[in-house]
Amino acid sequence: MKHLETAEIAKLLSDGGVGVECCRHLAERCEVCGQRLAEVEALLKRFRHWDAETVSREGPAAEVLFETLLDQGKDLAGWASLVEGDEDYQTWGVAWVALEGAQKLIAEGATRSQARDLALLAAAIAEHLGDSYGPETVADLKALAYATAAAAKAGDIAGTVRQVAAAMKALEEGTGDPAVAGEVMGFLSQVFREASERKP
Repeated sequence: MKHLETAEIAKLLSDGGVGVECCRHLAERCEVCGQRLAEVEALLKRFRHWDAETVSREGPAAEVLFETLLDQGKDLAGWASLVEGDEDYQTWGVAWVALEGAQKLIAEGATRSQARDLALLAAAIAEHLGDSYGPETVADLKALAYATAAAAKAGDIAGTVRQVAAAMKALEEGTGDPAVAGEVMGFLSQVFREASERKP
């Protein structure tokens, strides 16, 4: 009997039902299948998407595609143009890697303009994601991306206000996941806190 391939495990997890239980049962009995299941589950956790097939297909290539995009585009306008013209970049995985990069830069207190640009790149990619990704899930991604861009506080006040408004609109259209709402509001609270500290 052959081991389940990673793609087969992802399909079973995506299909749900008894296939998930069978997959988990087999993974408990077989070390190789268990390792492959752990890989898929790690991708699900990292990319925070509900579909195991999507993250299994896009996750492993996302870092390389993201780095290629950054190298070829040089700035937000260039990256957005490349995304517009090449479907290879129009994936949940690439958007998520861009968002991770932006949030990491904010956490490190690094270049705010770069953090903002990466967050806006994630939002731009999300605009190209089709219905197969789940419209409400895509809205969650947009809300996180725009909130992250606003939290970078690298643009003019009008730009930040637009990003806050876009984040709130996307959040309303999203899944209603309290964890996503909490994360979005956490980023936006940074914006409001800094604005209140600037008052005379």
